[in-house]
Amino acid sequence: MISTARRFRLPRHLRVPFAGRAFLLVTLGIGVAAVNTGNNLLYLALSLNLSLILLSGVLSEGTLRHVTLRVRLASEAFAGEEASLAVTCSAEAKRFPGFSLVAILRAGESPATVRFPDIAPGTTATRVVRFRPSLRGELDSIPASISTRFPFSLFEKSFELAVPAGIIVYPRPSPPATRCEDLPVVAPSGRSFRAGRIGVFPRGVREHLPADPVRDIHWKATARTGRWMVKEREGEATPGIDLRVEEGGTKEAFEARLSEACGTVLELERRAVPFRLRIGDRICAEAHDPERRSKALAALATAQSNPATSTMAGDGQVGKPWTA
Repeated sequence: MISTARRFRLPRHLRVPFAGRAFLLVTLGIGVAAVNTGNNLLYLALSLNLSLILLSGVLSEGTLRHVTLRVRLASEAFAGEEASLAVTCSAEAKRFPGFSLVAILRAGESPATVRFPDIAPGTTATRVVRFRPSLRGELDSIPASISTRFPFSLFEKSFELAVPAGIIVYPRPSPPATRCEDLPVVAPSGRSFRAGRIGVFPRGVREHLPADPVRDIHWKATARTGRWMVKEREGEATPGIDLRVEEGGTKEAFEARLSEACGTVLELERRAVPFRLRIGDRICAEAHDPERRSKALAALATAQSNPATSTMAGDGQVGKPWTA
């Protein structure tokens, strides 16, 4: 039934604002007066008004035809929090410019409106708009509509489309007051945690990279080879935090655990503490991975509960420190 309705759905929607209704009433009145009186001047005025209506329909159709939208995230998106969305309106396949275009995206708790006053043929325009996603997860497409009142603001013509998005909305981070207070701040040695930090014992030399500090330059090897060489050290054993999210329990409890884990991941990253994230028995992010933050948040965003899995009482998200 839905596919049949979509098949016979009109390609354009027309809405008549107050100015258009007034214009139609005036045109109707002129037509009645012209028929009753036979006045040529009234017939001329009626023809002019009907020509404006016809011209409005042709120009508005030329404005909307072949207009497309693209969206991408301009900032990280968390459920229930404001984020930025970059909306690009394209007229690359058009020969007629786009005027007075208004795009409405229904991506979050309230629709986001973006205005594009004019777009030349073959060009694009990008605007950044704020939106507030309500739920975590992957957002494959965003329902949207594009409308215009060009050229006389007498009629509003629009059409519906689904904009491909590919957006991942992370879980809502738990408030700082509800997070575990025993998160470490510094390593036992007194230095800040940093996964992958170079160790003490050298194991060889290699060519210099722009990020290498000057103190690691191996002067003898540099003088012997004629190129900048630095000491390569063994990886330092780095203590980290083991995060685990159980998949069992009710849906509300599972969402609460994801929210707490999301807040904990952000707090550990802020403190530069390495961590390993496991959801159920699956390892989703390793401490030595430089992209562990994005991998952990993406895993939390797409995690699914498994009610058949039992959840032991007292299981939290923050486990004991371990050595990576």
